[in-house]
Amino acid sequence: MKDKKNVNALTINKIRCILAIVVCSLLCVLVFFAVTNQLLSNPNELVEEVGWKTYHMFTILSNILMAVSAAMCIPFAVDGLRFRNYHLPRWYVNLMFMGTTGVAITFVIALTVLSPATGFYRMMIHSNNLFFHTICPILSIGLFFFINSDHRIRWKSSIIAIIPVVLYSFVYLVMVFIIGEESGGWRDHYQIERITEYLPVPVVMLLLCLISFALANGLRLTHNFIHKKRKIGIEKYYQHSTTFSYPDIESAIQTLAKIDRDNDMGGELVVPRRIMSMMEKKYQSGLSTKELCDLYIQNYFDKEKNE
Repeated sequence: MKDKKNVNALTINKIRCILAIVVCSLLCVLVFFAVTNQLLSNPNELVEEVGWKTYHMFTILSNILMAVSAAMCIPFAVDGLRFRNYHLPRWYVNLMFMGTTGVAITFVIALTVLSPATGFYRMMIHSNNLFFHTICPILSIGLFFFINSDHRIRWKSSIIAIIPVVLYSFVYLVMVFIIGEESGGWRDHYQIERITEYLPVPVVMLLLCLISFALANGLRLTHNFIHKKRKIGIEKYYQHSTTFSYPDIESAIQTLAKIDRDNDMGGELVVPRRIMSMMEKKYQSGLSTKELCDLYIQNYFDKEKNE
């Protein structure tokens, strides 16, 4: 009888990889289209930053950063399909965290601050705003939560996630309030000067960074919650699936190596260290990670020796 849990685990891994490829490709296409359209647009009463001035806006820059991180995700997802083990390095998860935080900030500000002032349709649906303020942020947040929740993110990474916000705030402060539009700086397109009637500019910038940090932590905690649930499910699969139900870890790893060898489509060998660590929690054999990896490699090439 087929192991239903085994089928489900493999299917979920495959679905995650396919969704990652589709969503990341879609993000890249939509951001490229929207940025190109913005560059070629004419200024209007709502948006004057067109042409090369497009890059003055944090909305544009954060969407570009997200598109770059999405493009970098595709090779990992392809490898996940090839080796049935979708794994993302920690540095990449932090990069995507940075991009997701940026577009999440644009989404929240556009929805809660700008929409009441200019109208929901104009800010969230009209023209390129549909991509920059609505579709791309929603896709990015969904990708970060449900597809690429591969590591538990530490709270310190929230500081890394707001680096683009901090840098942009500093540049905006210099270009708008120190240099000024008349001297070759930027227009105050985010209308910060209105807020400065009540608060000094440095305080406004500091509040923006603190709000961004709070939002980043909200994203982090949600990501970690979903990651924890997925990790528990994967561990249960490798510890209780009948496919790997053996009296000792050596036999279980032998089976794992055989399955991977039978599905080998060529290319580089990837040793599933994390999977074997999950197995070790069940068998408590006392073998080190190096010994587990050596055992896997030995069994992986046993079939090749007998051919």
